[in-house]
Parts: sequence; C-alpha cells; structure tokens
Amino acid sequence: MSWHAVDAVDDAVEATRRFLFPFSLVRWAKLSFLVLLMGGGASANVSVPPVPEGGVSVSERGSSVPGAIGSGTVGGTDGIGAVDGPLLAAIVAGLLLAVIALSVASLSLRLVFYDALRTNHVRLWRPFVERFRQAAGLFVVSVALSLGFAAPVAIAVIVSALTSSPTGWERLDSAATAIASLPTEAVVAVGVLGAVIGLVALLVLRLTFEFVVPTMIVEDIGVISGWGRLWRSLRGRFTDLIVYLLVHFVIGIGIAVAEGLAVVLVGSVVAVVAGLVLLIASVPLGGIGAILGTTAGTAVLGVVLLGAAGALLLLLLPVRVLTRSYLITYEVSTLAGIDRSLALLHPDLDPASATVTASES
Repeated sequence: MSWHAVDAVDDAVEATRRFLFPFSLVRWAKLSFLVLLMGGGASANVSVPPVPEGGVSVSERGSSVPGAIGSGTVGGTDGIGAVDGPLLAAIVAGLLLAVIALSVASLSLRLVFYDALRTNHVRLWRPFVERFRQAAGLFVVSVALSLGFAAPVAIAVIVSALTSSPTGWERLDSAATAIASLPTEAVVAVGVLGAVIGLVALLVLRLTFEFVVPTMIVEDIGVISGWGRLWRSLRGRFTDLIVYLLVHFVIGIGIAVAEGLAVVLVGSVVAVVAGLVLLIASVPLGGIGAILGTTAGTAVLGVVLLGAAGALLLLLLPVRVLTRSYLITYEVSTLAGIDRSLALLHPDLDPASATVTASES
C-alpha cells in the first residue's frame, strides 16, 4: 500500500530545491516579502480581534470635562453621548474595516505564494489582485471556523466569570447560574461535546488551508466549491488523511526545532555584535553608564536595538523562506498523490510529474 503522505516527504525536498535554487536574489526577495506578510494556516489563521476598549467611558468624560467640545450644551453633559457615540462607532467601524482589509490582503499574498508554485514564476501584484476575491471568501470561512474552535472555551470562561462576578443583568446571570448548576455528568457531556466541536473546527480549518487552498488555485474556484471538489477526492482516502496528519505533525516539530536553533544562533551573533557596538559607542559618551544616563546614550541604545531587530529579521527570513516553502510543498505534494488532477506544482518543480510521464509513455 502506498502512503502518499510518506512519499511526499522526499518529493517535497526535491521540489523545494528546484523552487529555490539556483539562487536568485530577486526571487528570494519576493519570496521573503510573501513569507513575511502572508497569513493563514492552522497555526496562524486570520481572525478579527476584539474591538479595543476605550480608556475612558462617555459618562466619565461628561463628568470630568464639563463644557467639552462636542457636548450639546455648553457646560452640560446631555449631548455628549449623542455626539461621541456615533463618532466612537465610526472609529470602531473604521478600525474593523482596516483589520478586515489587511487580513484579506494577507490571505491574498498567501494565494500568491501558491500561484508561484503553480507557475514557477514569482509575481506579486497581478496574482494578488486576481486572487483577492478568493482571499475574501477564505477570510470569511476562516473566521467562522476560528470562532467555532474558540467558542466552547470562550463560553466556559464567560460562564465561570459570570458565576463568580454577576453583571446585574438578570437574564444573563440566571443563564450562567443555570449552566453552572448542571449535574456533573451533564457538565462533562457538554465539555466533551464542546471539545469535539472545537477539534472538528480545527481540523476543517487546517484542511481548508492545507488542501482546499491549493484546490482553489488549481481549479480557479472559491472556497466552498473547493471543499466540494476536495471532498470528492478524500472519500475513501481517510487512511491517507490520518497518515498525513501524523507525518505533518512530525515535520512541524522538526521545522519548529530548526527554526528555534536558527533564532538562538543568529540571535546570539546579533546580540554580540550589538553589544560590541554599544561598548564602542560608550567610549566617547563617558562609559557604559552614559548609555542609560544621558539623552545621547539613550538615543544610541535605541538606534542599536532597532538595527539589531532589523538585522535579526533580515537574517532569519531566508530560514523562514526555506521552511515555509518545504512545508507548503509537502502539503501540495501529498494532495497531488491523493488526486493527481489536483497537482499544483509546476512540472519543472514536481518530481512526480517525470515519473507519471515516464509510466504513461
């Protein structure tokens, strides 16, 4: 029996080598940009963060700043809520739209990376625009699945908080009390059900980014149609799916270890260089104590820290390009093994294409 997830391990190594080498500065620079900004994935899924709370409430403003600009009457507070409420809502709506737009743009950049694997040509602007609609649908689905994954935990936390600190809203507090007073067996059953729902949502989210996204690129369809197309390929292949999840887990651990070692090694070098720079800069300033004790020293420290952070990012990006390229290439290689019609990799990148061609001839 052929396990495509196991076969794809070696295929992904060869495909990554063909994709990244021979080295091209322009190609690696574009890929670094994509890897730095693209979003998605089970470990980095895009979701809309909660709206940040304002530092001061409207009522507090009215009582502490009489006659403030925006009040309905000079020296009064009756009109503050009427004016500040719409303004606050507009600000929140603007921030929310900005977050959504940036999230969709980040997902579109992820699709650009897949497009590069399909064409073996790294382009940025044109595929970014062409894939934006697909990215918008992917954003909606990923948010829904992320909420499904987080909802059981969020409900448990909210019920626990309301039980210990009632809000004063009778219906909400009574509902929380009723849930908290359920028999132990019912609580366990609800907890198990919530865990199952969360795990299913997480699995669907992972498959959406790891299998449905390349299906969307190959078939040029949306995320819902992509799921329908993928489901037809996965039926009867659940053993392959289980093996894939296990192998992917092992690969993920290996990549995390490699990236962690890279951070330690590169970070150590950058820290030593930054320390030497500060040591040299402290001589004309009057010693090490002047770095923190004077304005000039503080400015030098800030510049050195910013430079060190930039250097660390710049030096680690090639590692990130290599690991992301391999992981995504492994995912699409596994999908191609399950269903050859969903092969994403360009023939010049795909080691399996030569094998298929030779066997067909």
